[in-house]
Amino acid sequence: MKRILLTVLMAAMLPACARFQPTTPAVSASNYTPTGVMQSVTMKDSDIHYDPSVLAIGAPRTQVEKAFGDPNASTTTDSGQTEDVFAFNPDGSKFVNPQVRPRNIALAFLTMGTSVAVRQARLGITERKLTLYHVLYDSNGNIQSVKAEAMSGAPDNGPALATPAASASPAIE
Repeated sequence: MKRILLTVLMAAMLPACARFQPTTPAVSASNYTPTGVMQSVTMKDSDIHYDPSVLAIGAPRTQVEKAFGDPNASTTTDSGQTEDVFAFNPDGSKFVNPQVRPRNIALAFLTMGTSVAVRQARLGITERKLTLYHVLYDSNGNIQSVKAEAMSGAPDNGPALATPAASASPAIE
């Protein structure tokens, strides 16, 4: 009975894995630095903070990536335009995509899947508080439009700003 319950619980948590998929290789040297380990545990990059002035219409993609790092997700539209998605926590820090790591697999085996259920529940709670910014670029690589998408538990006015001076957000719909 316990195994059946555990299997059902893990199957129910599986769709939560699909929201943000890693855009980087599962194992890289940066994952094992103190910063990489901390980001893995907290799912935050505290060095990167949301700044609405970065998302001004016409700003180049290189400027956005310099300020916000790699996007959490990136796609190409049917018309060939690039769309990046940046995810920010309510405190303004950048959300770090979860990654499958050898330690997670070992821990899941040792705890008979309990660690997977706990991590997926924690990930689900964190994702509900995110604000996503969908940034669409024109053919020259400049911002054409920005749409903010607040998840169900996200604050109404977006993430906290990194600096008090960055308070206006004219480019965001």
